[in-house]
Amino acid sequence: MTELCEICSNSIRGQAEIVEVDGAVFRVCMICSKLGKPVKKPKEIQFKRQALPKIGPAYKKYEESDVELRRDFNKEIRNAREKKGLSQEELGQRISEKLSVIKHLESGTLKPNDILSRKIEHFLNIKLLIPQEDEE
Repeated sequence: MTELCEICSNSIRGQAEIVEVDGAVFRVCMICSKLGKPVKKPKEIQFKRQALPKIGPAYKKYEESDVELRRDFNKEIRNAREKKGLSQEELGQRISEKLSVIKHLESGTLKPNDILSRKIEHFLNIKLLIPQEDEE
């Protein structure tokens, strides 16, 4: 199968020349090679595949640390929100969370992770994470 010149579309006899014409690189015949600057043939680049290091979560969950989520977290969130005079939607907007997340938190069907707990604690000035009690 013969190769065609990318400029004049004639078949290339022999080896194709690689030239740069107005910033674009073309494989051309000998006649069209005079229209541009010769370019060195790009070397085949071989990439070595390396295993990426295993990265855990960027935060510590309260189950794995020395604090635990208080049992009445949902009531505490609701009371603090109402005390500030905010609706669930307003609270969600202020802490960049969806309304459904706030609803599930206040109903107790969703337990917040460490990051969300800290965000709510900071905004509402409450304590959701308490020191873990030693079980003996």
